[in-house]
Amino acid sequence: MATPGDRRRQVRQLVLDAARARANDALTLKSEDCNKELFAPFSPSPVAVIDAVWAKIEGAQLSLTSNDLLVDLGCGDGRWLVSGVKRFNCSAFGVELDENLVKRAKDQVHREGLEHKIKVEVGDVMQTDISNAKVVIVYAFAESLSGIAEMLKTQLTEDTNVLSIGVRCVDVEKGWSWVFKGLIG
Repeated sequence: MATPGDRRRQVRQLVLDAARARANDALTLKSEDCNKELFAPFSPSPVAVIDAVWAKIEGAQLSLTSNDLLVDLGCGDGRWLVSGVKRFNCSAFGVELDENLVKRAKDQVHREGLEHKIKVEVGDVMQTDISNAKVVIVYAFAESLSGIAEMLKTQLTEDTNVLSIGVRCVDVEKGWSWVFKGLIG
């Protein structure tokens, strides 16, 4: 008989397999402007997941302050940025390869009146300076996380919290902690 942990792993694997199948073309898609390979397709997180992650961060005393910077690598429509700024009153920066998603993110930031707190740019996450970040959010398939993890290690200090949404990075050295198994790898 399958345990709850086994069922969670099976469901997670099915979701990842479905996302990979649905996004196979997107993963090899090249942006006309950047000619860069995508790390993962746009897959917006449900608000309930975002709220649960922020609640866990607060519970673990990892909260952001008004002096901190939240960075979302591959920010999509900006929902993590907007939610984080509204919850913690921090500043935020998002980088996204897809110009249409950047426009959506900027529109959302404008609707919320947060232009003074959130900056969103079209760009390559691997070429982005995030050295001032207190929290970095990353959503990518496991195959992409190793390269991203190396980039993060070169730019971030050990007091920066990296949240890998949905996928655990297995190439993490001692001293680099990836917390909240399940929601955050």
